Amino acid sequence: MQAKLLGIMKVNFTNNQNESVQGTNLFVAFQDENVEGLRCEKFFLKDNIALPKEAKINDVIDIVFNFKGKIEAINKI
Repeated sequence: MQAKLLGIMKVNFTNNQNESVQGTNLFVAFQDENVEGLRCEKFFLKDNIALPKEAKINDVIDIVFNFKGKIEAINKI
């Protein structure tokens, strides 16, 4: 899925099960046939999936999802 990168937020907290959660929230905008304009979403990126170092705000990125809907890879376009 191609999307415009709007924001990046690092997260590091302990959840209710006392597990450490570390990663990055990505805020993106993309085309959606049901939306006039662009649809905006937040996606969680686990620490083991790297955002390309050259990717910056307002760049277009390609987000690859696995069959469970989790992010598998991100590439800068």
